[in-house]
Amino acid sequence: MAARFVLSIRSSCALAISALLASGCSAGGSSFEASRNDIVGTWSNPKGARLVIEQGETFRAEKLTKAVAVQDGCAQALSSGKWLLLGDHTGVARTSDPQGSAIDLHPNGRSGALACSVLAKIAKDRAGINLCLVEDEDQTCAGGDLLRKAPPGRG
Repeated sequence: MAARFVLSIRSSCALAISALLASGCSAGGSSFEASRNDIVGTWSNPKGARLVIEQGETFRAEKLTKAVAVQDGCAQALSSGKWLLLGDHTGVARTSDPQGSAIDLHPNGRSGALACSVLAKIAKDRAGINLCLVEDEDQTCAGGDLLRKAPPGRG
Protein backbone atom coordinates (compact mmCIF):
# COMPACT_ATOMS: atom_id res chain seq x y z
CA MET A 1 0.00 0.00 0.00
CA ALA A 2 2.76 2.43 0.99
CA ALA A 3 4.74 1.55 -2.16
CA ARG A 4 1.70 2.28 -4.33
CA PHE A 5 1.25 5.65 -2.55
CA VAL A 6 4.93 6.60 -3.16
CA LEU A 7 4.64 5.54 -6.81
CA SER A 8 1.51 7.68 -7.16
CA ILE A 9 3.30 10.70 -5.67
CA ARG A 10 6.30 10.19 -7.99
CA SER A 11 4.01 9.97 -11.02
CA SER A 12 2.20 13.14 -9.96
CA CYS A 13 5.50 14.96 -9.45
CA ALA A 14 6.79 13.84 -12.85
CA LEU A 15 3.60 15.08 -14.54
CA ALA A 16 3.78 18.41 -12.68
CA ILE A 17 7.43 18.93 -13.66
CA SER A 18 6.66 18.07 -17.29
CA ALA A 19 3.78 20.55 -17.34
CA LEU A 20 5.95 23.23 -15.77
CA LEU A 21 8.71 22.69 -18.31
CA ALA A 22 6.25 22.77 -21.19
CA SER A 23 4.64 25.98 -19.95
CA GLY A 24 8.08 27.63 -19.66
CA CYS A 25 8.82 26.94 -23.31
CA SER A 26 7.86 29.44 -25.92
CA ALA A 27 7.74 29.59 -29.66
CA GLY A 28 11.00 30.41 -31.39
CA GLY A 29 13.32 27.61 -30.38
CA SER A 30 16.51 27.81 -28.36
CA SER A 31 18.41 30.92 -27.34
CA PHE A 32 20.96 31.87 -30.01
CA GLU A 33 24.21 33.85 -29.85
CA ALA A 34 23.89 36.14 -32.88
CA SER A 35 26.47 38.41 -34.45
CA ARG A 36 25.81 42.00 -35.50
CA ASN A 37 25.51 40.80 -39.11
CA ASP A 38 22.83 38.31 -38.06
CA ILE A 39 20.63 41.01 -36.54
CA VAL A 40 21.12 44.03 -38.82
CA GLY A 41 18.23 44.13 -41.28
CA THR A 42 14.45 44.30 -41.48
CA TRP A 43 12.39 42.09 -39.18
CA SER A 44 8.63 41.60 -39.28
CA ASN A 45 5.81 39.32 -38.22
CA PRO A 46 2.52 38.27 -39.88
CA LYS A 47 0.58 40.70 -37.66
CA GLY A 48 2.27 43.76 -39.23
CA ALA A 49 5.03 44.63 -36.75
CA ARG A 50 8.20 45.86 -38.44
CA LEU A 51 11.64 46.53 -36.92
CA VAL A 52 14.60 47.83 -38.91
CA ILE A 53 17.89 47.31 -37.08
CA GLU A 54 20.60 49.49 -38.58
CA GLN A 55 24.42 49.29 -38.55
CA GLY A 56 24.88 52.49 -36.53
CA GLU A 57 23.17 51.00 -33.43
CA THR A 58 19.90 52.70 -34.35
CA PHE A 59 16.50 51.20 -35.08
CA ARG A 60 13.20 52.23 -36.64
CA ALA A 61 9.94 50.48 -35.90
CA GLU A 62 6.32 50.40 -36.97
CA LYS A 63 3.41 48.73 -35.16
CA LEU A 64 5.56 47.08 -32.48
CA THR A 65 2.39 46.62 -30.43
CA LYS A 66 1.61 43.84 -32.94
CA ALA A 67 4.58 41.96 -31.43
CA VAL A 68 4.63 43.05 -27.77
CA ALA A 69 2.20 44.69 -25.36
CA VAL A 70 3.81 47.89 -24.08
CA GLN A 71 2.91 50.43 -21.41
CA ASP A 72 0.61 53.32 -22.29
CA GLY A 73 2.46 55.97 -24.28
CA CYS A 74 5.34 53.68 -25.26
CA ALA A 75 4.18 52.71 -28.75
CA GLN A 76 5.08 56.14 -30.17
CA ALA A 77 8.33 56.32 -28.19
CA LEU A 78 9.43 53.00 -29.68
CA SER A 79 9.20 54.22 -33.27
CA SER A 80 12.96 54.88 -33.23
CA GLY A 81 15.94 54.70 -30.94
CA LYS A 82 19.21 52.96 -30.15
CA TRP A 83 19.95 49.25 -29.77
CA LEU A 84 22.57 47.36 -27.77
CA LEU A 85 23.54 43.71 -28.26
CA LEU A 86 23.55 41.84 -24.93
CA GLY A 87 25.56 38.70 -24.16
CA ASP A 88 24.30 35.73 -22.13
CA HIS A 89 26.49 36.11 -19.08
CA THR A 90 28.29 39.44 -19.30
CA GLY A 91 25.30 41.72 -19.86
CA VAL A 92 26.98 43.57 -22.73
CA ALA A 93 28.31 41.71 -25.73
CA ARG A 94 32.07 41.63 -26.34
CA THR A 95 33.34 44.60 -28.32
CA SER A 96 35.54 42.53 -30.64
CA ASP A 97 33.35 40.29 -32.77
CA PRO A 98 30.29 41.02 -30.63
CA GLN A 99 27.71 38.31 -30.22
CA GLY A 100 24.69 38.22 -28.00
CA SER A 101 21.45 36.48 -27.18
CA ALA A 102 19.32 39.62 -26.77
CA ILE A 103 18.99 43.16 -28.06
CA ASP A 104 18.02 46.03 -25.78
CA LEU A 105 15.90 48.58 -27.67
CA HIS A 106 15.98 52.09 -26.12
CA PRO A 107 13.64 54.75 -27.56
CA ASN A 108 14.86 58.21 -28.54
CA GLY A 109 13.62 61.19 -26.59
CA ARG A 110 13.15 62.24 -23.00
CA SER A 111 14.53 60.28 -20.08
CA GLY A 112 10.95 59.23 -19.25
CA ALA A 113 10.87 57.29 -22.51
CA LEU A 114 13.57 54.99 -21.12
CA ALA A 115 10.83 53.21 -19.18
CA CYS A 116 9.58 52.12 -22.61
CA SER A 117 12.66 50.01 -23.40
CA VAL A 118 11.98 46.59 -24.87
CA LEU A 119 14.14 43.48 -24.96
CA ALA A 120 14.39 41.39 -28.13
CA LYS A 121 15.35 37.83 -27.17
CA ILE A 122 17.21 36.09 -29.99
CA ALA A 123 16.37 32.45 -30.71
CA LYS A 124 16.75 29.97 -33.53
CA ASP A 125 14.35 27.28 -34.70
CA ARG A 126 13.87 25.26 -37.89
CA ALA A 127 12.76 28.40 -39.73
CA GLY A 128 15.89 30.32 -38.68
CA ILE A 129 16.75 33.18 -36.35
CA ASN A 130 13.86 35.08 -34.78
CA LEU A 131 13.25 37.85 -32.27
CA CYS A 132 10.80 37.71 -29.38
CA LEU A 133 10.03 41.23 -28.11
CA VAL A 134 9.28 41.45 -24.39
CA GLU A 135 9.11 44.08 -21.66
CA ASP A 136 10.20 41.56 -19.03
CA GLU A 137 12.88 38.89 -19.47
CA ASP A 138 10.54 36.19 -18.14
CA GLN A 139 7.91 36.78 -20.84
CA THR A 140 7.56 34.51 -23.87
CA CYS A 141 6.12 34.89 -27.35
CA ALA A 142 3.49 33.05 -29.32
CA GLY A 143 4.48 31.94 -32.82
CA GLY A 144 2.65 34.80 -34.55
CA ASP A 145 4.42 37.40 -32.39
CA LEU A 146 7.94 36.38 -33.46
CA LEU A 147 9.80 38.70 -35.79
CA ARG A 148 11.65 37.07 -38.68
CA LYS A 149 14.33 38.69 -40.82
CA ALA A 150 13.47 39.53 -44.40
CA PRO A 151 15.83 38.06 -47.00
CA PRO A 152 18.43 40.55 -48.36
CA GLY A 153 16.88 42.96 -50.85
CA ARG A 154 13.35 42.39 -49.51
CA GLY A 155 13.39 44.72 -46.50
